[in-house]
Amino acid sequence: MKNHSNDHQFNIDKFYKNYLKGPRIFNNRDALESSYIPEELPHRDIQIKDIAEKTACALLGDTPPSFLCYGMTGTGKTATIRYVSQKLAQQCSELKPWWVYINCNIVSTPYRILAHIYNTISREEKIPPTGLPKDIIFKKLLGLLDSKVGNSICFLVLDEIDILVNKKGGNEILYDLTRLNENLDKCKTSLIGISNKLKFKENLDPRILSSLGEEHIVFPSYNASELRDILNNRAKITFHEGVLKEDVIPLCAAFAAKEHGDARKALQLLRKAGELAERSQNKIISSKYVEKAQADLENDYIIEYIRGIPLQAQIILTTIYLISKFSPEHIIISGDIYEIHSEIKRLIPNIRQLTKRRISDYINELTLAGIISAEVKSMGHYGRTKIIKLDIEIKLLESVLSEIEKIKGILNYKPILLQSDKVKLKDNIFKKLI
Repeated sequence: MKNHSNDHQFNIDKFYKNYLKGPRIFNNRDALESSYIPEELPHRDIQIKDIAEKTACALLGDTPPSFLCYGMTGTGKTATIRYVSQKLAQQCSELKPWWVYINCNIVSTPYRILAHIYNTISREEKIPPTGLPKDIIFKKLLGLLDSKVGNSICFLVLDEIDILVNKKGGNEILYDLTRLNENLDKCKTSLIGISNKLKFKENLDPRILSSLGEEHIVFPSYNASELRDILNNRAKITFHEGVLKEDVIPLCAAFAAKEHGDARKALQLLRKAGELAERSQNKIISSKYVEKAQADLENDYIIEYIRGIPLQAQIILTTIYLISKFSPEHIIISGDIYEIHSEIKRLIPNIRQLTKRRISDYINELTLAGIISAEVKSMGHYGRTKIIKLDIEIKLLESVLSEIEKIKGILNYKPILLQSDKVKLKDNIFKKLI
């Protein structure tokens, strides 16, 4: 029997040769990366001015105040801080400020934060990932700041600071960092926190709040018109002339505007559309590539988001999945999720019962992410409740949940609520007699 598996074998050498002969679309594709800092940041003048005013005293060797930047994902918080840092450095002829960026989603323990700051400044002697007492690292860091940064300013930027606040020891390390100047002889430090959550300050220790939370800058979401301006500026740097059809940028902006004005999403979309056209050996980027890019990115985002949320949030999503799977016509209310969560948590080791309020918080977060929709409706005498619907494909959700070790074993479990022959009374399960 003939083996057809190699009839259409991929020829990598031919692919690369064709690629090099293909049309040139990109001039500088890195200009669509969120880390790229352009010469201008459209529609962020107010925030640039505010940060510049707060940090300007560093030019005189004085200590700038610590402050917080708030705004949803893709509103230019980190880009604006980096933009101002570059401009500030250009004005300093002698003592240039130091900038240390810490992504709290990656570097999230007190030990690793201190080690990251030390290793970034030192560049020679490295603190190991684990092993040293925290107070020893702290003393070493104070010595390094005074000896290496000296009479200059060191800005410590904590991106996604809200993640740190909710972790063990998070408030303690923030308190230590806001009090660094009291223990330094030469160096001066300023702490800048960046958060996607306006309400995270509610969990801050009052001592930290007094030094970090008094100054804050709000970054509003971009609208479709502002996103078009941002994309037009970047497109001039990114693409060769004449490769973009007129409707491409407005379409990218419109898609991103629906995602709470996320400029990062708009940039990703434009780059992905360009890459899809490039792979098709097409020298023109049209709207069909934007629509394909949108579909691909939506799935990528959903998968990445669900993988990254806490286990309790994944379990709540599992309860919605189970109802949708076993009873598609069932109207899901928040009370159902609480009841099923109470039931399935027993099937997963070391999972504590959540309060109704905490479950409601997770529902709000999943709604904000576009994974579900939750509409508050009046139930007459029964009060108000949330009607919940799954806003993503159930097959996509199943494929992601099946990768999660603690959850994959319960994806075929039918909750009591959905079993017509059983009833639950005060945590006891009874078989219906009629």
